[in-house]
Amino acid sequence: MKNLVSRILDFMINNNVISTESYELDFYRYGIEITLSSLINVILIFLIGIIAHRIYSSIIFLVVFILMRSLAGGFHADTYLKCNLITSLSFILLLVVYEIITKHFSLNVVIFIAILQSIIVALLSPIENINKPIGSKVVYKIISTFLSLSLSILSIVLIINGNNIGLIVLLTLALVSILMVFAKLLDRRNSYEN
Repeated sequence: MKNLVSRILDFMINNNVISTESYELDFYRYGIEITLSSLINVILIFLIGIIAHRIYSSIIFLVVFILMRSLAGGFHADTYLKCNLITSLSFILLLVVYEIITKHFSLNVVIFIAILQSIIVALLSPIENINKPIGSKVVYKIISTFLSLSLSILSIVLIINGNNIGLIVLLTLALVSILMVFAKLLDRRNSYEN
């Protein structure tokens, strides 16, 4: 990844798109790295969706996951490779859980998941990342909690009406809340070690 980023930066410098000022290079390097990593994540999720014959599920997953994570925060891997791996494995696990739940469907379990994940988001959001500071935490908390509750209600309505896309939405929300809890546990562990 670093080689590709360096080549893109060299191309931009050679074409006078950016200057060679170190602060500017660092800014563009970070932006290019984030963009490439995000693009790789999206491509991987689409590939998994295609292989699993769940392309619509991959689209729903990406929309809900990206939206909720940008508002609520959560665990962030320390390398782009780990990030891509964790996101891909999370989506695969989500598809496995989806298959299990659809075979052994229980509305009570669905409602329990919806309530639990909504409580977690309401209590823990937003979880700030050192690379992505949050301006107004109160605004992020309100928006992420409202979105979590709205999507939970929508997912339950969809499930009751026989549309299992609602289950993908709900499981994605649950995954986001798990990543939030994991981030808080890691933060707590790190504060005890320091």
